[in-house]
Amino acid sequence: MSVLATGWLLLNQGAISTRPGTARHAPDLFVENMDLRVTGKDGSVSYRLQADAMRHVPQGDRFDLQRPVFRTLQGDRGQWQVRSNQASVTANGDTVWLRDQVEIQRLAGPNGRQLDITTSELQLRPKEQTATTDQAVVIRSNTSRVESLGMDADFGTNRLNLRARVRGRFDVAG
Repeated sequence: MSVLATGWLLLNQGAISTRPGTARHAPDLFVENMDLRVTGKDGSVSYRLQADAMRHVPQGDRFDLQRPVFRTLQGDRGQWQVRSNQASVTANGDTVWLRDQVEIQRLAGPNGRQLDITTSELQLRPKEQTATTDQAVVIRSNTSRVESLGMDADFGTNRLNLRARVRGRFDVAG
C-alpha cells in the first residue's frame, strides 16, 4: 500500500518521469497486488480499490488495472462491490472505466437484499460513489430479474436509475 501511495503521489507531483527516448505508450510504473484505501475527513476508509496489477501509461496519463475490485465501505463492512477483468483510471483517480465482464454486487444487509448486476462497461466515480453505463444491464436478486439499456447508480443512497427498454420478472412467493 505505501509503495502504491508513494508512487502515485510522486507521479502526480512530477517526481517520476519517463527516460528520454522511451516510448510514451510503454508503461513506466508497475505495481503488483495493488491495494488502495481512500479515507474520508474523519479518517475512516470510504472506499477501497484493489487490482492484481497496475501500470502507468504516460501516453494519456492513465493507470491500467488488471482484475480490479472496487468496494464502498460502511464501517468495516463492504456495501457495494464492483469488479471486472480490466480497467483504466485517470491520473487524478477521479474516474475508473471498467470493461470486460463488469459485475456489480450489492451485498445483503439489514436494510436490503443482495443484488447482482452485470454489464459490459461501466464508468465509475469513486469519490462520489456513483457509476453509469450506456450498455445493456441485467439485475438479479433471489426473486427478480430486470433488464435495461443504460443505468445510473448511486452507491451512497442505494439507488439505481434504469434508463430505457426496462423489462422485468418478479416471482411472488405464494
